[in-house]
Amino acid sequence: MTAQAKIETMVGKEVVVSRLIDAPRARVFDAWIKPEKLAQWWGPDGFTNPRCEIDARPGGKIYIEMIRSSDGKMFPLDGEVEIVEAPSRIVFRARGYNPANDRTTIEDRVSATFEERNGKTLVTVHLYVLDVAPAFTEAANRMDIGWSQSLQRLERNS
Repeated sequence: MTAQAKIETMVGKEVVVSRLIDAPRARVFDAWIKPEKLAQWWGPDGFTNPRCEIDARPGGKIYIEMIRSSDGKMFPLDGEVEIVEAPSRIVFRARGYNPANDRTTIEDRVSATFEERNGKTLVTVHLYVLDVAPAFTEAANRMDIGWSQSLQRLERNS
């Protein structure tokens, strides 16, 4: 499946990306809630996650340091888990921010569902944009591409 996104203005909008992954639902869900597995696929191509933490329970914290391989620039993200319904759904808020001044760059609410499909898993990510700093509007407009690449990486690591 390919990414589908509808973006007019970012704040208040939703990006939806789906991918059918050739792996059992429980294994794909675990890749979202186990830090060592999440670190292997999170983010678009060209990024690594040397620090990845998730406490997969309501109120649990998320922290990921994404490093862009081309220049070593770090893009940290923090957030909080809202809902965990293993192995069918996880919902969390995530905030990218500038580590120099703690200002939010992009904030969103992510709802991921996992549907069993004949031994495969249909992953659907609904990303609700809550806030975008002006300097990050272009990046926000490409979130469908970034999430499509993330789900491709998830498939390779599931």
